[in-house]
Amino acid sequence: MSKAKILRELLATEETILAPCAFDALSARMIEKAGFKIAGTSGSGMHGVMLGRPDAGLLAFNEMAESLGKMCDAVSIPIIADAEGGYGNAINTIRTVKTFEKAGLGGLFIEDQKLPPNCPFMKQPPLVSIREMVGKIKAAVDARTDPDFVIVARSDAPFDEACERLNAYAEAGADLVKLVPRTNREFLELPTRVKAPLHIGFTSGKGIHDGMTAWEIGEVGYKIVTFPMVPFNVIVYSGYEALKTLHREATDESIHNMYSLDEYFEFIGFPELHALEEKYLSE
Repeated sequence: MSKAKILRELLATEETILAPCAFDALSARMIEKAGFKIAGTSGSGMHGVMLGRPDAGLLAFNEMAESLGKMCDAVSIPIIADAEGGYGNAINTIRTVKTFEKAGLGGLFIEDQKLPPNCPFMKQPPLVSIREMVGKIKAAVDARTDPDFVIVARSDAPFDEACERLNAYAEAGADLVKLVPRTNREFLELPTRVKAPLHIGFTSGKGIHDGMTAWEIGEVGYKIVTFPMVPFNVIVYSGYEALKTLHREATDESIHNMYSLDEYFEFIGFPELHALEEKYLSE
């Protein structure tokens, strides 16, 4: 069964789907081993890992495609990838969908920002017209070879305009739509204004849905709840703190929140690799 089919069957259930966002093959493996059924991707995290820079649309299409292929190869769960603004116009979006589908993804989402895109929490991005974005969505739907491959459309417009846009995007063929709510009112009102399955990124500490679990967010009317920055921010924070301790003390004896070498080998799958060596290289 394709990963797109697995994702499509999950979407058909009544279950709210939780999806932490990966930024490389190792983090994708971590998400799967922790028990999650799908993963998203973090454009911000991928910019951080590959460039050491903020998410400002600096990663090229081929860089993203190569990294996504490695993520998909590392896990058996579906991944929904951030495809930015489709990497161009509707014609570019056709290539994006075909390439990302070949990489083994379960789906992707495209946004209505003008290129180069940026994180909307950094600054308000300029947008393409509704007509242009509808063209991208129709092109994406027509380009997929697997009908189960999931297309998500995101809008970064102000709330009232975004509701209009998201309904148009759903009518154009998007399987789910996504908005980044800026207030609790927008968060609660969106499911009543948009007639399509909803994808939302969990944004803690912003007063949007503080104190709520993803299950409770699902009860409001959201189908997929991603956690865009949790894996990345935790790893950056804990790694940086450990390195400061190492620099200060010149030993790792007081750094306890980490795997031993043997534990890491177990986590990363060395026993499976060793079994293959025994099977194929024993002579």
